Amino acid sequence: MLTKNLLAMAAAGLLGEALGLAQHGHQHQHEKKDLVTEVVTVTDWVTVTAPLVFVANTHIHKTRSRKITSSAAAPPPAPATPSVVPPPAPTTLFTEQKVASSSAAPAPPASVPKVEAPAPAPPAPTTQAPAAPSAPAAAPAPSAAKPTTAAAKPVVDTPKPSSGQVGTAQRGLAYNFARYLPSFIGSGTKIHWTYNWGQLDDSGIAVEFVPMLWGMSKGFPATWHANAQKGIDSGSKALLSFNECDNDGQANLSPADAAAGHISLMNPFSGKARISTPAITNSADPNQGIGWLKQWFSACGGKCAVDFVACHIYGVDTNVFLQHLINVHDAFGLPVWLTEFAFSGSPEFINQQLATVIDQIENNATFSFVERYSYFMVAEGLLISQDNINTLGHTFAYGP
Repeated sequence: MLTKNLLAMAAAGLLGEALGLAQHGHQHQHEKKDLVTEVVTVTDWVTVTAPLVFVANTHIHKTRSRKITSSAAAPPPAPATPSVVPPPAPTTLFTEQKVASSSAAPAPPASVPKVEAPAPAPPAPTTQAPAAPSAPAAAPAPSAAKPTTAAAKPVVDTPKPSSGQVGTAQRGLAYNFARYLPSFIGSGTKIHWTYNWGQLDDSGIAVEFVPMLWGMSKGFPATWHANAQKGIDSGSKALLSFNECDNDGQANLSPADAAAGHISLMNPFSGKARISTPAITNSADPNQGIGWLKQWFSACGGKCAVDFVACHIYGVDTNVFLQHLINVHDAFGLPVWLTEFAFSGSPEFINQQLATVIDQIENNATFSFVERYSYFMVAEGLLISQDNINTLGHTFAYGP
């Protein structure tokens, strides 16, 4: 449970950050400040047990408590910094998965075994979303329901699929503050793209920027067309749709509303850039995560332009993590972008987990459907420590 001292320290940190950023005058600063304040004032909703198991609903809602299980020490606190760009805040899930104190959590395992995840069975032929090339099956994949014919047929009938080749997945940087980025793109970097949950590129580095629509509120739809086209003209090859419509702390849209918004705002760019689905959480609730996206495809009625699925994964171990990627691909038969993910535990244990999934995504043909992935996020206490890239950041940007 958070102590009064921790609350005081968090409040002081938020105040200092707010004062330091007041001069920038960027849009929607208040939203992110409120986001963090809400997290630090919740003092009695996490219970830590062992061993680590899959969290059925990893997004914590304001109206109810949620028991979270973990095998590792508390993750570093999420940044309390507002976005540089007009974009809204990134997902809140990782920041909400805090344990009461570092002494309450059991020590992580000494090592993480190499995961040899089973290859998914090729999705059944449909007239909906074209399936990404599947690797030869090493073992039967867990069954996953397929969307109906009307549900999954995108407007883009011949999207550019992933190459299906080992080692083609591209790492990207999810960031708010561009000043941290240069240390991630030195000699030998494996970073190929960036995004900031917003529409405009302020990265200042020579890699592809991917604009995101994010939501239907706060004026984002009004600026989307011009900014998305600007991104495409500057070299953006893809566009990201809504951010976690299945999370009431983020875009928070029904499948029907998200389908209508996607058709109106994303479809005009079909053929100009590759287009994502709304990004989903890894919640197992039938109205969230994969279940929500199936409802979205159904609401689209075959009219939504789609080239790949965007998903997020938090709060699970590497085995469940990798299996969830397979489940997402099995459900929709499309390439996958993992635009947010993070692990819990000590810095050393988190680094082990990150190295494990990098190895699997890039070297195991089972996961050749993963086109791009980005860790949450380039920020102090996560991939940055004392304004410099830390061990975790170096693993992500330069590791094997």
